[in-house]
Amino acid sequence: MEENWKQTEETWDAVDLPVVLLRAEGDCQETYENPAAAALRNRVDEKADSVLELMPEEDREELLRQVQETGSRQAPLFCHIGKEVYSVTLMNQKECCVCILQDASQYYYKNKNAMEEAQLANRAKTNFLFAMSHDIRTPMNAIVGMTSIALKQEEIQPRVKDCLEKIQTASEHMMSLLNDVLDMSRIESGKILLQPEKVNLADLLHEILIVAKPQASSKGLQLQVLLGEVLQEDILADGVRIGQICNNLLSNAVKFTPEGGKVELYLSVSHRTESFPLENGEDRDLILTIRVRDTGIGIAKEFVPHIFQPFEREKSVTVSKIQGTGLGMAITRNLVNMMNGRIAVDSEEGKGTCFEVEIPVKGLEGNQETCRQSLQDKWILFLDDEERQGSAVTEMLRSLGLQVEWVKNAEETVDAINQTIFAEREFFAFLTVETVKGMEMVEFLPQVRSRMGENFPILMLSAEDWTQLEYLLSRAGVNAYIPLPLFKSRLLTGLYAFTEESRQESLRRKSMETKKGLIDKKVLLVEDNELNREIAQEILEMAEVSVEAAENGAEAVEKFRSSPSYYYDMIFMDIQMPVMDGLQATRAIRALDRGDAGSVPIVAMTANAFLEDVKNSLEAGMNGHLSKPLDMDQVHECMKKFLGGEG
Repeated sequence: MEENWKQTEETWDAVDLPVVLLRAEGDCQETYENPAAAALRNRVDEKADSVLELMPEEDREELLRQVQETGSRQAPLFCHIGKEVYSVTLMNQKECCVCILQDASQYYYKNKNAMEEAQLANRAKTNFLFAMSHDIRTPMNAIVGMTSIALKQEEIQPRVKDCLEKIQTASEHMMSLLNDVLDMSRIESGKILLQPEKVNLADLLHEILIVAKPQASSKGLQLQVLLGEVLQEDILADGVRIGQICNNLLSNAVKFTPEGGKVELYLSVSHRTESFPLENGEDRDLILTIRVRDTGIGIAKEFVPHIFQPFEREKSVTVSKIQGTGLGMAITRNLVNMMNGRIAVDSEEGKGTCFEVEIPVKGLEGNQETCRQSLQDKWILFLDDEERQGSAVTEMLRSLGLQVEWVKNAEETVDAINQTIFAEREFFAFLTVETVKGMEMVEFLPQVRSRMGENFPILMLSAEDWTQLEYLLSRAGVNAYIPLPLFKSRLLTGLYAFTEESRQESLRRKSMETKKGLIDKKVLLVEDNELNREIAQEILEMAEVSVEAAENGAEAVEKFRSSPSYYYDMIFMDIQMPVMDGLQATRAIRALDRGDAGSVPIVAMTANAFLEDVKNSLEAGMNGHLSKPLDMDQVHECMKKFLGGEG
């Protein structure tokens, strides 16, 4: 044994590079160093007992970790010794680990300097883009605002209206491009912050489809939505960013799918599996799966590895005719990575593409016990001739504590209604799908209404846009619409609306509310740009409020200070202004010693549109945040929210 050890030492003594042997287990104590290592130690610090003592604590801990955990070794491993940097190669030899040190100072510092220069250039680019964002959004606010105002005018000539609508579409595209570039820059600089909050999956899907359905319809595409297992409808996640991921994937699918094709969106919330293990201390126990599949042009095999790279677009005659920056997929992948998720793509040229995203989320318990108790054991008459969907809806109703009689045609429906005379039960509501083979629903539903009475609830399940069906079906007797794909929460609240408990709640709420309109409300508008001030004032006055204007924060504070208490009902405040900015002005108003200083609603109205900007506004004492270019409907909804106007 000693002879073998002596041979080992003689072997490493002859090596010119510093070599240290460490115990592979326990405290990893140094057991040997060759002459080159001893010379290095003496040159840096003669008092040091080992080469390891010369390393910074962080480098030494990483080296020892890799010595002990041979299965998780990563390369390259660099350790600082004095002013030099050494690349460390680890080799197992019997019960020891051999550490071979090679001077990599020149290589290390050259690359470090290059990286620092790149980071400096990236910061400069990001700062430029942020500044540019505000400068571009200001004139864009004028374009969008004036176009919206013009479109609201009466008796517009058809040609003029067509031009205005095209300006509006081009403006939206311009803002989309600007937001993509800024999002990418913020991701690269690490300035995008996730904001986990309670997200309802049904509401999130509704918001996604508001954007996706018109896009698909305008291209003559079939958009199908499928739900898998949904263990929890309420989750803790960044709903805005998840919506952005879905919209990016759906927008791409629509873009690259020819007319007559199909786009499919699949969502599920399921248990985490062993292939997606929980990390230490992590409480995200579920996986949100998003899958977008299309029958479009597909992606060339050689381009698939580049699909997530910024500004990369496949070079083909077809793709070159489609608008885009080549940033959507890069942004999507980065957002998925920020959420510790995964994204994969499967595509075949000429046959279509499928993107699948998996994001770990935390499930939250819903608060619908009152609804469940009110509906417990009530009977539902359910009409659907489609076996798979009918079975799923029946099972969902029963899981909510309801009794169900499932019928599949007009005859069975009439029989079930007639049997209530003899059976010891009474139907609470009639739930039906929109179309059943062999039936004209608009003719059949009035018969159900006539048979069951004026107050009997008739609810319809449909995947179609209710605004297009409401007039006809309401006249046929339908009281309410529940959108497909079906979520338990939507089904529960839809049925609960017709219970006595719900009616009593509504009466109590109406008796407590004092209905106020926006007429005679006084608003202070603070905006330094003359054109933007004119646009905002006209938008506000369309809601019949009285508007006073200030050109900067200092003037706004003085107007508020010199006015009687509760004179202003609301303040719209720009952020970037001369003399005194919006955040300073808000703090100054909140600090005034008068009754309305702390209660008057102050809403930011600014080109600073990111999460950090919203956070800064709220911390300064503002109550809300509207991004420029201003959306007329959002401005009016904001006033209704804070001034009590009827929505």
